[in-house]
Amino acid sequence: MNKAGFYQIEFFENGKEAFSYLQAIVKSGKAIEDVVQLVITDIEMPQMDGHHLTKKIKEDQTLTILPVIIFSSLITNDLRHKGEKVGANGQISKPEIANLISKIDEVIL
Repeated sequence: MNKAGFYQIEFFENGKEAFSYLQAIVKSGKAIEDVVQLVITDIEMPQMDGHHLTKKIKEDQTLTILPVIIFSSLITNDLRHKGEKVGANGQISKPEIANLISKIDEVIL
């Protein structure tokens, strides 16, 4: 990500921590889009998986503006359908980093 020019990156071990971080930004009174431009999530994570995280973001009126890309080695036709259903803006199979960077550029520019 750094080689592609992305330097301010926050990492979280699970979807619950990521969602709490996003909620804390909103509670602070800041506009979410002024702090976060994009969420990239894996599907398999402890406490809250990537599909659930995506759904929660897309159902929250203050967070729905955020693009969410699912980046996972588990993307199959069935899981791709689930990602679309929860509102993912893109789904890229690991380890396709070049495709991920292209999708990031597409959704944030």
